[in-house]
Amino acid sequence: MLKKLIEIEGMNCNNCIKKVEDALYGLPEVENVEVNLADKNAKVTLNEEVDDLLIADVVNAAGHYKVKDVTEIS
Repeated sequence: MLKKLIEIEGMNCNNCIKKVEDALYGLPEVENVEVNLADKNAKVTLNEEVDDLLIADVVNAAGHYKVKDVTEIS
């Protein structure tokens, strides 16, 4: 399993959390998503590698969000 931390600007409410979760769960490789509104990020568990640009595009397309960074974490 791979884990990635996605830094996201523009999230400010529970509706934002739902939109980001739904967008990420739309990727078949995504096993789990934990969105942290206070820290403006999402931790994603993947069952195989997904290109960081694809992850950013999916989140950015979900609303008025801007992915600042995607990094692999342990």
